[in-house]
Amino acid sequence: MFTNGRKVTLTGFGTGLPEALQSDLQLSWRYTAGIQHAFTVRVEGREGVVWSTGRIESNCTWGIVCPRSIMNEDSPYRANVKLLMEDGEELESDPLFFWTGIPSEHWRSEWLKPYNLEETHHSAPLFRKKLKIDIIPETARLYICGLGYFQARINGAQIGDDLLGPGWMVYRKHVPYFVYNITEYLKEGENVLGVVLGEGWYKASLLHQVDTMTFSLLISLTYPDGTKKWMMTGRRHDWQVYSGGPIVRNSIYDGEIYDARREVPGWDTTLFQPEKASGWMKAIVTEGPEGEMIPQMAEPIRIIKTLSPIAITKKGDTRYIIDFGQNIAGFARITLHEPEGKEIRFSFAEIVDQDGFLNKANLRTAKAEDLYISSGKQEVYQPIFTYHGFRYLEISGLTDAASLDTLQACIIRNDVKERGGFSCGNDLINRIENLCVWTENNNLHWVPTDCPQRDERLGWLNDLTVRAEEAVFHFELHSLLAGYLQIIADEQGKKTGAITDTAPHIRFGSQPADPVCSSFLILGWLLYQHYGDTETLKRYYSNYAAWTEYLWSISDDGIVPYSYYGDWASPAEQCDSESYGAGAVSITTPGTLMSSGYLYYNALLMTKMAEILEKQDDVRHWKELQSKIACTINNTFYHPETCNYATGSQAANTFMMWLGIAPDPEKTAAQLRASVAEREYHLTTGNLCSRYILEVLTEAGFVNDAFRIATQTSYPSWGYMVEMGATTIWERWEYVDSGPLLGMASHDHPMYAAVSVWFYQYLLGLKPEKPAFDQFLLKPYFPD
Repeated sequence: MFTNGRKVTLTGFGTGLPEALQSDLQLSWRYTAGIQHAFTVRVEGREGVVWSTGRIESNCTWGIVCPRSIMNEDSPYRANVKLLMEDGEELESDPLFFWTGIPSEHWRSEWLKPYNLEETHHSAPLFRKKLKIDIIPETARLYICGLGYFQARINGAQIGDDLLGPGWMVYRKHVPYFVYNITEYLKEGENVLGVVLGEGWYKASLLHQVDTMTFSLLISLTYPDGTKKWMMTGRRHDWQVYSGGPIVRNSIYDGEIYDARREVPGWDTTLFQPEKASGWMKAIVTEGPEGEMIPQMAEPIRIIKTLSPIAITKKGDTRYIIDFGQNIAGFARITLHEPEGKEIRFSFAEIVDQDGFLNKANLRTAKAEDLYISSGKQEVYQPIFTYHGFRYLEISGLTDAASLDTLQACIIRNDVKERGGFSCGNDLINRIENLCVWTENNNLHWVPTDCPQRDERLGWLNDLTVRAEEAVFHFELHSLLAGYLQIIADEQGKKTGAITDTAPHIRFGSQPADPVCSSFLILGWLLYQHYGDTETLKRYYSNYAAWTEYLWSISDDGIVPYSYYGDWASPAEQCDSESYGAGAVSITTPGTLMSSGYLYYNALLMTKMAEILEKQDDVRHWKELQSKIACTINNTFYHPETCNYATGSQAANTFMMWLGIAPDPEKTAAQLRASVAEREYHLTTGNLCSRYILEVLTEAGFVNDAFRIATQTSYPSWGYMVEMGATTIWERWEYVDSGPLLGMASHDHPMYAAVSVWFYQYLLGLKPEKPAFDQFLLKPYFPD
């Protein structure tokens, strides 16, 4: 509501999105001018006001919690806030509308699967059910979970515009459902509800996931008087299923085979009669996943943007190489009119070879290929249950080159809002920042992935330790990261407290994780700093403590005895060429130094969290732990005569200074600066300390040196990536398109995008001093 040009905006978050809130609702607001003196928050339902804070004299604008217990399930509510400003004027927000979800214990609907699944292999089955509606309700809501992926349809129309749902979770612990308002899709009388299932993460062959594709749903019909009617999947075998549909094969990594000749026109409408068509069978009831049903926490994946080709090169009679000019995550969309049975192949890659053909060697075992078989009719084709990481596309088999005029690359990710942007007077810094933003953009697919292209695409916690802060400066990630914390906690050992290197923990990584995986704690801390989210701190505090206590328990008075990755992927000459077959473990920075340093950092974060949650005994415990660990690290690794740590590597000195435990920081900083200058402002650091070194040098008074590193254009540097034509940040400092390092040669990897934090926090100088930026520090550093 506007009053004299002022405006107040109310926002809320909790477990589940506004379509299906399932936890306490946390509210915050912001206003455009003036100073707040007092506030009143109210929540209303059908029956009127159900909760109010009453008037509270405070300038706080965040962390107001409305308990879920006062609300009914599957019901609409609205909240608003009224502010009293210091000049006596009152401001009132527009209402914030939300709807409550369904508790897991009330999800009594059955899970269904195809009868002849073993014969269908990787095809996408079609399910249909007749649905009779006597009276159109005021509101109809569909609660559905289809695993691995699903698409829901009513009366011939797709419900919603989301893709690749539901999200990836630890399904033995939690199973996410989607919610749709389907009122406008229904008609009086007979309707048809359709569901298509794809493999997704739940049944990913490459990840050795062999679970059966399955789905379950509920429909709630709410009438004007507030009465409800529920419809469930049902045991009566009234669902029919067909396994001979057009999606012959689908895989996250390998792509999709779509045979348009196998389409079943009208299969999801009332006109279709399955009893007169061959191949339709009764669906059968199955066990379904073990986990608790929860609302999808992150925003759905959608098409965010489309790109047109910047260059099309013909290679042979029917073969074309298309350059979209930007490395992206998504798929191709094209309008085709080819003879019946004609096969059109789409192949994807990040790089091309010297002859301009696709170089897919760095994709490892991922085929990254879609195949379309024409029906003879004109159709728009885009895959349904896969995505690829690519800049270049090869299309082969076209007889009608005019189709290329309709070709687009569709960029997909979780539909999170852009939050911040950075630009300055230096073009190279701006270009590096652009790489950082694109790289993060391409790796938000339910979990913060390491890469979008090869046979991996996993949530690596070591990368996330430095990357997370860059991500929250660029995108609104409260829901996605809160959901990801649940995934990490679901993988945590109940007895040991040890977390895993990847979450969900599939195929790659170990348990216990490398101690550098402080990202578990960092995510909770960032949600508090950036959003004022104290509830998430409370929810996972014991989990954070368990991971920290585990590392302390196996340490030798603070020295953690193991390391897998440490400061991973420094320049190749600084790495063990035999390590993990990828040559990325540092030979100059001891892994145990990094491991022990992160144990200290965990204890530091635990101290801060305990202070916020007013756990005074814990505060004393964590401070004592900090002191012990710092003392042992210095006794073990610090050389007083030189003021260096361990080997004196850039990473070793940087990390200890960043932690704030160096006994003589000025002399250690001087050593660090000398090392950088000796190498003509090139780094020897890896994925973690390459971020920290710029911050440490700047804090020590050497912003010019930090700036020279950041604007370096020869190898190894961010500017070198720009000079080599990169449009996203690489996994390594090296440009790799062949040779022994190919096993670790992603050209779209966000860990080195953490440099963007330095742009925001030091060049711009913006840091939150109080939660949700209620108070912030603005302290720019100006290089000469």
